[in-house]
Amino acid sequence: MKKIFVVLLILSMALFVFSGCSGVVPGEGEGEGEGEGEGEGEVKQVVLVETFVADGCGNCALLKPRLEDLADEYDRNEMILVELIPWATYSLPLAYDRYSWYSLSGVPQTFFNGTGKVSGNAAYATLKSRIDAQLTLTPKVSIQASRSTNGQTSIITGSIKNISSNDLSNLVINGMTLKSRGSFGYAVTNIFENEKISVSSLAAGETKNFTMTLTDINWDGQGYDGVIFVQSTSGIKTIYQSLYIN
Repeated sequence: MKKIFVVLLILSMALFVFSGCSGVVPGEGEGEGEGEGEGEGEVKQVVLVETFVADGCGNCALLKPRLEDLADEYDRNEMILVELIPWATYSLPLAYDRYSWYSLSGVPQTFFNGTGKVSGNAAYATLKSRIDAQLTLTPKVSIQASRSTNGQTSIITGSIKNISSNDLSNLVINGMTLKSRGSFGYAVTNIFENEKISVSSLAAGETKNFTMTLTDINWDGQGYDGVIFVQSTSGIKTIYQSLYIN
C-alpha cells in the first residue's frame, strides 16, 4: 500500500508541474484586454504662450530671450511659444487683429493659455511661475491631429474631446504657423482665421472631428512649425488645449 501511495503521490506532483497553476485559477481569461488604451497616455495640460512684440521695442528685446530660453527649457508637449508681431518689421495683419481681439494696448504683452496677462518686461521667474501654474491645471480638452501635404496645400485632420465633467460652449479650433525671422525665433507667419472651426457647444465626453485645408502655405518648403489650439471666444478667452504640429 505504501508503494502504491508513493507512486500516486509522484504522479500527482508530476501532473501539477506539467499542467501549471493556470488550469486551476478561477476566472482564467478574465484579464483578456487588460491594458486596453495603453499608449494613449495621460492627457496633460499644454501651455500656449502668446507674446505680442515688435521690432524696435526695447522692452521686447529684453523679454524675448527669456521666453525663448523657457521655450528651450520645456518640451513642446508642455509649452509652445509664439511671437506675434502686430506692427513694424515682420508684422502680420492677422496678428494685429488678434492683438485687437484681446483689447491690448502697447507691447510687450504676454498671455499664458489666453489668461494671466503679463505686461512689459517681466522677469524670468515671473514668466516661469505663470507657465508652471498652467501646467498644474487639470485639462478640460484633449486634441489629436496630424498633417498631410498636397503640393503647397496642407491638410490637418483631427479631433477634440471634452474630457471634463462639464459642458463647454463658444469654442473655436484655430492654429498658427511660425518660423524664425530676424531676431524673432518664434515669429507667427500665419493664423488660420479663414479656416478656423467654431464649436457652439461640446458636451462632457463629446468628440468633435475637424479638417483644416490650408492652401498656399508651403509648410515643408518654408520649414514652418505649427500649433493647433482650442479657445473660448467669450468672457475670459481661455485656451483649453494646444498641440504642436510639425
